[in-house]
Parts: sequence; C-alpha cells; structure tokens
Amino acid sequence: MKLTCLQENLKKGLSIVNHLKSSNISLPILNNVLIKATKGKIVLTTTDLEIGIKTVVRGKVEKEGEFTIPIQLFSNYINLLPNKQVKIEAQKDFLLIKCENYFTKIKGIPASEFPLIPKVEKKEKFSFKIKELKKAIHQVNFVVNPSEMRTEISGVLFNFNAPKEGLTTLVGTDSYRLAEKIVEFNNFNNKENKKIIVPLKTLQELLNILEDGEEEIEIYLSENQILFFFNETELISRLINGEYPNYKQIIPEEFKIEAKTSIDKLIQAIKGTGLFSRSGINDIDLDFNSKDNEIIISSSNSEIGESTSKVEADISGENGKITFNYRYLLDGLQNLEDEEVVMKISDSKSPGLIKSIKDENYIYIVMPIGS
Repeated sequence: MKLTCLQENLKKGLSIVNHLKSSNISLPILNNVLIKATKGKIVLTTTDLEIGIKTVVRGKVEKEGEFTIPIQLFSNYINLLPNKQVKIEAQKDFLLIKCENYFTKIKGIPASEFPLIPKVEKKEKFSFKIKELKKAIHQVNFVVNPSEMRTEISGVLFNFNAPKEGLTTLVGTDSYRLAEKIVEFNNFNNKENKKIIVPLKTLQELLNILEDGEEEIEIYLSENQILFFFNETELISRLINGEYPNYKQIIPEEFKIEAKTSIDKLIQAIKGTGLFSRSGINDIDLDFNSKDNEIIISSSNSEIGESTSKVEADISGENGKITFNYRYLLDGLQNLEDEEVVMKISDSKSPGLIKSIKDENYIYIVMPIGS
C-alpha cells in the first residue's frame, strides 16, 4: 500500500473514525484503524464489533493495499504534522509516514485480522435534514438509560411513517420519564411503517460526528442493522431486538390543569428550590393556584432548610398539587426551544406533560414521585 494525501484531509478523516473507542482488551486490533487504499480512494474504518464507522479521505493512491495501526497514536501524530502532503507506505509490520522533515514508523497488525463490517444494501432510504435529525435525537436520547434487564428501552424507538406518511416518531424512555419527537423525512415513495430500536451508544456516536448544516443524511435498514450515510461517511450499527413498550397508554388523553408560563423563570425557580430537596430523591412540590394564577414551588429538607418560589402563570382548570423529581423537570424544560412552556397535570398520581408553545411535535412526560 502506498498513498499520498494532505494532512488536513487525513486529520479530518481520523477525527471522524477516532470517536469510536473500544475497551476490548482481548482483541487489540479493535483499537486500530483500517487504512484501505483502493480504486483511487482512501478509506478509514474503525469498529467495536457493535458499531462500525467508515469514511473516505481524498488523496492519491499509488499502490493499492490495506493495513491497520493504533488509531489514537496515528491520529495524535498526524495532528502534529504541518498541513502539507503526507506520504504513507506499508512495509511488512510497519507503516511508514513522511511529511516534510518528519519521518515515522508505526507498528501495526495485518488487515486480514480486522473484523468484517456488516453490509447494509442501499435500497429503500429515509432521508432527513441533518439539522432536524440532530435536534430530534438530542430531544429524546437524554432520557434513555441502558439496562440489561430491559434491553428494549436501552435505545430510541424510530417509528417510520408514523403518525402518518412522511413523518417519523422518535421515542426515548427510562420508565420514569418519556420524550417523543416527530420529524419529517423524504420518503421517496416508501410508505411502509417500520419500527426499529437504535442503541443509545449508536446515536451518541452519530451526534459526535454529524456536522451542522442543511445537508441530508440517509438511513438504510436491514433485518438487524442500520446504516447512516452522509458526506462520504457511513455509520453501521446493530439494532436492538425486541418490541418497544406501548408507551401511548401511559399518556393521559385529558388533563384537569393546564398552566402556561415563562420557561426561563420556571427553570430559575426550580433550580433554586431544588437546592433544598432531599438528597437522592430530588423532590419538589408544585402547587397550581388558578385563582392567583401562580405556580408555587417548594421543597423542604430537615437537614438544611426549606425554600419556596412563586412563578406567574396562566392557569386554567382546577387547583392541584404534585411532586416531581426536579432534575427530571429541568431536563425536559431545557430541551424546549421556546420562551413559554405548557404544563399539564391531573392529580398527584398521574403523569405530567410538558411541551413548548411553538413546537407541537415534541412532548415530555414525567412521572410524579409517589405514583
């Protein structure tokens, strides 16, 4: 293998595949990057056996071939080189690297030992705007808590063509709270409803390498794999087997109390009052007073003291009181891109709903403490 490319191009490619870290001590090759020079392309690949990331680097291939070397060492070294032409050549057990006055040999492992990355055929595709998909994933994945006991909720549900054609519903939950986001996609005449569960780690890796912009990302599915394709980069991952819970049944159809208030003021009040909640419980009380149009937020801790805050709100319906984990409330509120929030509750035992005024396609459900 013999190739030449700009340090800038190689640096960018390595930054993409270097996000994937493996802790598999028994297979040291998983800490390596596969460099493949073929048909005028330079392809970099890393894997941890569950996820594979592959990207194309622009350059000149003088001799086709492939080799693997430790990704962290290689990346750190390339980052230190000047932005000039980098010449790379594989010789026996080493990779030779030349750039101006720099000359280095890095010991590697033959490419034949590198694990095969599953292939997903690029047939029917779901195409999203990168900006919109990133936002949707951010708004649901923060509630997911991977569990060996309940693997079906260890990822995010992607429900394609739901609630109708051209829309996809993303859902995340940890049993105590739930986030649902509906996002548009280009279906290219693909009208089939498909439900898959994508592991949380996969989506975290995807967010790490996605850049902001209006470009599109394509998603392809096979029976057990998902492929994300964008800007000459592929991320392939296994899917979680199992059936996602019927989460719709926990969302109340009607609420007895609805309150509209400032998100910033509510967040500030919750943060201050939350300092006096009980450690490990994080409990705060929300008292909805429709007569005075205010939400009274309070907490008490016998060891440090107590606190009460009042926030002006437009409240309709009955009066009511409910206890929430204040950290869960903050998580939901901080994912609303709006100035005002709508909070809906019924009683102290039923889930509460949070959503913004502007975005009808995002809801956050949180269970009260003591329910």
